[in-house]
Amino acid sequence: HANLLGAATTESLAPRIVTGFSDRDVEQLLGLDPAKEGALTLVALGRTDVEPPPRPKLPDISFETAPLSRSEVDYPAIREMHAASSLSSGADAEAWRQSTFEPGTLGAPGSVFRGPPPGELPRESLESVIRRRGSTRAFDRAAALSLEQLVAVLECASVELPADFGAPSSGPLVDFYLIAHAVEGIPAGTYYYRRAERSLELLRAGEFRDLAGRLGLFQELPADAAVNVYCLADLDRVFAVRGDRGYRAAQLEGGIRGGLMYLAAYAQRFGATGLTFLDDEVIDFFSPHARGKDVMFLTALGKSVRRRS
Repeated sequence: HANLLGAATTESLAPRIVTGFSDRDVEQLLGLDPAKEGALTLVALGRTDVEPPPRPKLPDISFETAPLSRSEVDYPAIREMHAASSLSSGADAEAWRQSTFEPGTLGAPGSVFRGPPPGELPRESLESVIRRRGSTRAFDRAAALSLEQLVAVLECASVELPADFGAPSSGPLVDFYLIAHAVEGIPAGTYYYRRAERSLELLRAGEFRDLAGRLGLFQELPADAAVNVYCLADLDRVFAVRGDRGYRAAQLEGGIRGGLMYLAAYAQRFGATGLTFLDDEVIDFFSPHARGKDVMFLTALGKSVRRRS
């Protein structure tokens, strides 16, 4: 989504993410079997002042699909979650879009490290960055990032999203929590990014490379990276305003903001990769500050190194 939004914006197509739609009507339009397939989000491109015509009667569509594997694996929990977060009509979708999520208030911070003034990213076309963008397979543990580079990534990932769940009157659904291993200008430890102040609040100082590897599902990448950025959401607050549909929005926002971190990292000529994680242990690790939140996405950042074959 981050690549699509960026490319569409470059082409002046006014992209907008739409998560408030009638699932039943979209599934009928595309001929989807809701027991096996579902629409997660729409992306609207272009803008017009012309009133849309009345909706025509939708014909039933039935496509024959080719199997992707020899055997099909069913995940009932996924189907149940999708059904629980579905909207059954356009009226329900409109009401959902009108809800406004207000971010929680922040307490007084402890030790704070303020980022440098915003600088310009290297002058390179977005298309070129997207073509270079990949997922780093190995990080150079000995190479540090500068605080300026890290703040540039966090600022790029904090921009207002052109989405029906990210109106100017609403706050972001996700917060950034970090495990910094090697960032020049700040001690190793855990941090919370205070967006409005462009600052990193130190939660706990210490060396946590081994633990970061465990939290990142026992992988070397989060242990070797310079910093890990977790997108966390307070789902109870999200559900209170946006209902079960809010889970889709929070997951989507976490993924998009992770994608923006990718682009900002590759624009500055260092690496990034998205990883999975041990959900509950991540929250325990960042608590008490993160208590009551859930993890949506993890992005590891650092200088790439090529492994010898």
